[in-house]
Amino acid sequence: MRTKKVKPPPKKFEYILKVSKKHDRYKKKDYILFSFHTTKEFITFRYILNIENEIKDNCLVFNIVGFRAPIGDLSNFGHAEYEYRFYDFKQTEYSVVIHRKDVDKSKFKINISRSKSEPVKISGVSKNSFIDVSTVK
Repeated sequence: MRTKKVKPPPKKFEYILKVSKKHDRYKKKDYILFSFHTTKEFITFRYILNIENEIKDNCLVFNIVGFRAPIGDLSNFGHAEYEYRFYDFKQTEYSVVIHRKDVDKSKFKINISRSKSEPVKISGVSKNSFIDVSTVK
């Protein structure tokens, strides 16, 4: 007798984005870190998210294209990841647009301030988004 395969329940979000303000001690500059990763965990490889980015005025655009296999001899399991460091930012509000394979789009705003307690604030995240956006201190 064959048993049915149990599928895990569907996840609310496909991707997670954590935004934080960091300091690069080698360049001696602050930067805004956009850290993307998938909610799905891969068994064979720890893939790299292939994301194209573009900055126009006060708008940051990220286009999630797909995945790339890691370079190296050893395979490892885990989430697919991508990090973008945004140097030379201004203490102002930016619009962020994230495209997923030209199918879905998510928009929100980040406000960058000099505040030590909350240097990055996120607002206007749509409720029916494919990505969970949060800040990290």
